[in-house]
This record gives sequence, C-alpha cells and structure tokens, in this order.
Amino acid sequence: MKRSTTKRWSIVAALGLIATVLSIAATTSTVGAQAGSDAVTYSVQFRNLTDGQWLTPPNYAAHTRQADVWSLGGAASDGVRAVAENGGVPILAAELSSAIDDAGLGVSGVGADAPIAPGEQSAWEFTTTADRFSLVSMLICTNDGFAGLDSRRLPTVDGHSTVWRVRAFDAGTEQNTERRADLVPAPFCGEGDGNGESDPSIAQNRRIRTHNTIRGVGDLDASFDWVGPVAEIVITRVETVPTYTVTIENTTTGQWLTPPNYAAHTNDLSIFRVGRPASPGLQAVAENGAVPVLAAELSAAIDEQGLGVSGVGADAPIGPGESVTFTVATTAHRFSLASMVICTNDGFAGLERVGLPNRAGATRSFAAQAYDAGTEINTELRADLVPAPFCGEGGGSGESNPELAEDWVVTPHRTLRDAGDLDASFDWRGAVARVSITRN
Repeated sequence: MKRSTTKRWSIVAALGLIATVLSIAATTSTVGAQAGSDAVTYSVQFRNLTDGQWLTPPNYAAHTRQADVWSLGGAASDGVRAVAENGGVPILAAELSSAIDDAGLGVSGVGADAPIAPGEQSAWEFTTTADRFSLVSMLICTNDGFAGLDSRRLPTVDGHSTVWRVRAFDAGTEQNTERRADLVPAPFCGEGDGNGESDPSIAQNRRIRTHNTIRGVGDLDASFDWVGPVAEIVITRVETVPTYTVTIENTTTGQWLTPPNYAAHTNDLSIFRVGRPASPGLQAVAENGAVPVLAAELSAAIDEQGLGVSGVGADAPIGPGESVTFTVATTAHRFSLASMVICTNDGFAGLERVGLPNRAGATRSFAAQAYDAGTEINTELRADLVPAPFCGEGGGSGESNPELAEDWVVTPHRTLRDAGDLDASFDWRGAVARVSITRN
C-alpha cells in the first residue's frame, strides 16, 4: 500500500469531529435509510468485552450481499485503514456514505458518540431494506487492530435477535510495535505520549488477518491484552407494523352512508356475520347511525377478544358518488366494515372478514353489499327513519321504535320494496360501496 506521512487521527481529535460524523451518519438515525415498502428497523447493542481496551465508536453498514466493507484476506480500504490505525471514524463514515449508491450499501452510520470503555456498551437503531451487516471499531491501544464483523445476515423474523461474538482483526497496514510512542496519546493507553503522527517506517502492505493480540514486544502491559472475542453485538429485528390505505366509495345514486366503523382483526372475529344476530353496536349503527356506540364496542373488544385495531374512517356521512380515504396500521390479516345505509330502517353496507393485502404495493378491491341487521321491520316510511335532510322531506325521530323491533338475524338486504313513502331515488342495485385497500 502506498503510504505518505500524514498526521495521525488521534482519538481525541476524532471525537472533536463527531459532530461532522453525525451530519453524515447519526447515532440514532442513518444515512440512506430506505423508508420504502420493504424497509425493516433493527435495534443494535454493541458491548466491549475486553478488560483493558477501549473501542472507537463503531462504523457500521447494512448492505447487499454484493457489497463489501472489508473481508478477511482482503486489503483494507482507506476508510478501514484510517479507523484501524488512527481511530478515523469520520473518514470511514464518509467512505461508506458515498458507497451507498455506488456499491449497493443500504445504510451506514456510527453507533456511538464517544469511545466505548471496557465492559460498557452503546445502542442504536437503523432502518433498511438490505439483509447484511458489517462493522469496524478500532482497538484503540493497538497499531492497526479493529473489532470487525463482515457481511453477516440480519435477523429475518420480527422480534427475533441474532448474537455475534466479534473477533479482533489486524488491518495489515502497520507493524505491531506495541509501543506507546507509536500509538495514540494518553489517556487511552496509559502513561506516555503517542507521537500523533503516522510513521512510514512501520508501514506494511499486507492483507487483513486475525489479530494475534498483544504479544509483549513493546511497552504495553498485560492489562491491554485480550483473549477470545473483543465485543458482542445483539441485533433485534423490530416488529414491523404494516400500514394500509383504505378508500371507501359510495356507489349508490341516492343513499348516504354513515362514517364507516372498521376493524382489522384475527380470523375468528368480525363486526358481523350473515345468519347471526347483530351485536348491540351494529344494531345501533344499522337503525340509528350511532357510530360512537359501535366504535366503543369494537374498542372494548380489541383487548378482550383479540381484535387488532378498530376505528371510524370518516368524520361525516359519505354522499352518493363520494369517497373517503384513511390509513390503518395493524399486524392483523382480516378486515371488516359496517356503515349504515341511512335511508333504511336497519340496513348497512358491510364487508365481512376479507383478507388484507400481504405484499407491499398490492391492492385488493371489494364490493360492499347491503345487509339487513334483522332488528327492525322495513317500513320504508320517512317517519320511522332519521331526520331530514338525508331522506328528503319529513322528519324521522332518529330513535328506535319498539313497535318495529324484530328478533331476526343479519341477512342480505333486498333493496327497497316500495312499501313506504320513499321514492325510487333511494333504491340501489348491487353493491352499495366499493372498498380498495392498498398495503403501503
């Protein structure tokens, strides 16, 4: 390797440049973090296992299999050499940052804002679509030693952790004199001043290899030695909660729909079932548009019965031909919905236990049919419906009439039968709403 006499990046000087490093790769965020559809967040714990060696803030990268930060038997890059010899954390950080687009790295950063003492640890998170992980952290009281992890696979299951015991490596760029005069200044390596300069007379042009630890050839005492791994890394794949964009369009020509109550849930649960009695919350919506009653019922069921998430998808009724859009974040796989067909006695638009899209970017569309809650006789009289203006002239009470109550089950609604004083403009054919769900 061609060498020139350059001022050694002392650890103290490197720390003075941490602010610069953090503008490139922050300790709690990352450069180039893909927030796209397949991005995954990982938490990292990095512990110094030695008794006497300090470690520089770890440079890390998440990347593809084709990319290479360093490898055993390969030549150290300028950035790896800068860290291994001089604690040049900002140099490797800049090298990795520029390689994100050029060489297929997914994200890079620095995992601490200060050197890590023996027995201490740092922690950080990053988000990426990449599946490999590499790391470099200088063993401060060595000539060119570093703790390294080379292209290891990241955990593939949400909530699972992978533990790596990190070995020490020699960058092969400088002889291991083990003399304090050739190392960094105090206090990291004990008494004695390092010269603060790279010495061309001890330069090497060798490959990265396993470090032989401190051999006692210089004036470093045994407290700087180590046996076995020098660091431990625990990486946990943080549970990912998918988000979905839901659009509901009223496809009728004359019926309004109440703000839709929805739930994302397990296979065993739903808002309603054809052939079964309506719940009190569904009855309240289907008869009187009592959206808060069903919302409270579903909210209470989330913890007790295993629903994933529930809510209301609009803050006002949906007019004919209009639509609403909202976002749902959930790990559940099923989706149900109920929205009163306002100018009916107990009709509602329903979607029953449909499957959410399982692939990022995928969209599923459904036709929401009209159902009869089976809790009130279908008189189709404005006086028995909700007040104006939704159903034209004539004021309904907006309350359930016990004389109209029936004890039946949820069935498909057969539209209006001209039994009362509602005109044909409130009739419908086929589905009453179209629901589109896209996994973001």
